[in-house]
Amino acid sequence: MAASTCGTPLQQLLSRSASLFPEKIAIRSESGDITYADLFSLVRRVASALRGSGIDRMDRVGWLLPNRLEALACTCACYFLGAVSVPINVRYSSEEVAYMVNKVQAKLLFVEASKLDVLQYLPAQMQIVAVGLKTAVHHRRWEEFLQADGPASLQPVDSQHPALILFTSGSTGRPKGVLHSHASCWAAINTSAEMLQLDGDEVVLVGKAITHAGGLQTQLLPTLLVGGSVVLAMVPPPARAVELIQRFDVTVYAMLASSLLDFVGHLETNRQKLPSLKKVVGSGDSVPLQVQTRFRNLFGFPVLEGCGITEIGGYFSMQPIGKERLGSIGLPTNGTEVRFVDEESHDVPVGSPGEVLLKTPSAAIGYWDDPAASSSLFEEGWLRTGDIAREDEDGYIWFVGRRKLIIVRRGSNIAPAAVERVLATHPEVHSSVVVGVPDELDGQVPVAWLVPKIASCPPTVTSLKEHMSERLAAFEVPVSYWLLNEMPLNSVGKFDRAKLQQTAKEKHEILLQANRAGA
Repeated sequence: MAASTCGTPLQQLLSRSASLFPEKIAIRSESGDITYADLFSLVRRVASALRGSGIDRMDRVGWLLPNRLEALACTCACYFLGAVSVPINVRYSSEEVAYMVNKVQAKLLFVEASKLDVLQYLPAQMQIVAVGLKTAVHHRRWEEFLQADGPASLQPVDSQHPALILFTSGSTGRPKGVLHSHASCWAAINTSAEMLQLDGDEVVLVGKAITHAGGLQTQLLPTLLVGGSVVLAMVPPPARAVELIQRFDVTVYAMLASSLLDFVGHLETNRQKLPSLKKVVGSGDSVPLQVQTRFRNLFGFPVLEGCGITEIGGYFSMQPIGKERLGSIGLPTNGTEVRFVDEESHDVPVGSPGEVLLKTPSAAIGYWDDPAASSSLFEEGWLRTGDIAREDEDGYIWFVGRRKLIIVRRGSNIAPAAVERVLATHPEVHSSVVVGVPDELDGQVPVAWLVPKIASCPPTVTSLKEHMSERLAAFEVPVSYWLLNEMPLNSVGKFDRAKLQQTAKEKHEILLQANRAGA
């Protein structure tokens, strides 16, 4: 497909909004407000500096930055030039960052001042731009970088040209770089704006890191597409979120399910009015029914639940506004086809659980420099999500769990999400993660990690067992319950299931050895 002289819709996103809403506030942040006209001017300036630094089409440009204006300018400038934007979450370790930068062979890396220790792991010849640094030592500061002068003109590309590499959280091994085209990025952004019914009057508080699809393509860019205003801050804790919502009259706030749990708990303890807030989204993990009920009691309207994966760059299903069905993850998003299949890839009957397969315009091209993984991602044109869900007669989707997380106990499948939903109804449990560990007799058994609502008064094992036994089949009831002060989070901000599973495996093995010794 030949490139349009006007560029792709993704390349035109900010120029169009700057033309329609030049004096309107686009971004509100700690560093101040910026209008659409000034934001587009900054993007062109960054594009010029990238060209002056030798960046051309298909060159990979990494940015190891938190939620800040420079990060937005970097990614939009890459789209403008036909370069490939590579966001990297600041929560990653220096070794992980080095792996990602080397994997994509980035030509230039923007680095937050607090993360400069990563440089010792990178090739000496790599171009580095330090952001937020007052005095430079061995590398250019952001302000100096902007002086690099090059052509600032749009470099039109076709719709299938690579635009973005999003790294997965790597819960099953090394992070994989998910490669998205201009077309797939645009589809994810446009779909999010439609499903959330965003308009130019919205004030959206970004509640996720924009180094991931959830922050970048379901919140930040959809808002800029429709001419709304974005409140850009690094994933705020509940008290800070409340402050920002009140200060800027925020109308939309989307966050991870783990953050939503804390947000609801904070508001139950600290009763504060948030009259401007009209839409709230929880995603990234199942939102327990009990949390949804508590949210509705606070706000009088339901929390919207969406489900997506990095490989489609946004949501594949979401609760339709005004037609929510509590407990489900909603209906397929616009333009998305869904199948539910068994292990032999045969379609399952309506109401039966199966793996979710998708056809959607926001599907990724594949994985960067990983042809084997790219090939296994698709089956006859359908993208395999690894999610297990069922569809009801009205087309609503009900999440069951992740295929790789399913616990098989003596031939019976246990979905951790189902057990966690029951734990969430225990009056003394704040949050939980259920994982499977190897067992000599049963193959695998479920164990539960818990954070109590009141640390000084945790639930007893007896009360937990009674609660679970009354609501689950015997084989689904966890064999052990372990307490935590707080849940560990992975680089995305979700509960770190991989870490908890490894710790549980070690802990369970110690218990088995102790039992053998005492036998």
